[in-house]
Amino acid sequence: MSQFYMFIIVSLIIIITPGPDFILVTKNAITVNRHGGRMTSYGVVTGHIIYATASVLSLTALIAKSMVLFEVIKYTGVVYLLYLGIKAILSRTKSKEGENKEFETKLEDRLQVTQKGSKNKTCYLQGLASTLLNPKAIMFYISFLPQFIDLQGNVVMQSIVLAGLFILTVLLWFTLYLYILKYISSWLKKPSVEMVLDRITGIALISLGIKLAFEKI
Repeated sequence: MSQFYMFIIVSLIIIITPGPDFILVTKNAITVNRHGGRMTSYGVVTGHIIYATASVLSLTALIAKSMVLFEVIKYTGVVYLLYLGIKAILSRTKSKEGENKEFETKLEDRLQVTQKGSKNKTCYLQGLASTLLNPKAIMFYISFLPQFIDLQGNVVMQSIVLAGLFILTVLLWFTLYLYILKYISSWLKKPSVEMVLDRITGIALISLGIKLAFEKI
């Protein structure tokens, strides 16, 4: 039982350490809305569920052994991070004109609903891609997680339990983080602050992409 507690502690350290997922959740929670950040975190969790399932089925090990496929995932992730980073840097602050209009047509209302649904879907897919295209997520399930498995016991069941604990920890962490973030979101949504945040986010994502490109995993 002690290895499970140790696993959770180490997992928390890994999860809390800022990475692409953390940056995307923060950015979408502020530039879109809190639900956008939540949808991004759901995408991240979905990505981990996919890799956890693949881990139990030993597919992640096969991916890691196939250097070509592993490199494809790695450099696709690099390109994706660079794309998101450049997009964030080039983004413009939202126009505030027309926010104080007292009357809006039904057509505008419907358009807003459609755009909101589209943005939430985009946020979810960004979170999903961020995890699936991160080779470190693959290495987590084939190198880190097995260290906490007792080979004398039921290996498959332990793998499922450990993966489940990690995914639950990821979900709880982002839920708590978004709850805290909502208290300062009004300040962060100021045009000047949002512009600076976009630039910082863009630089951070590009830096992570470059680091990943030259990093030996």
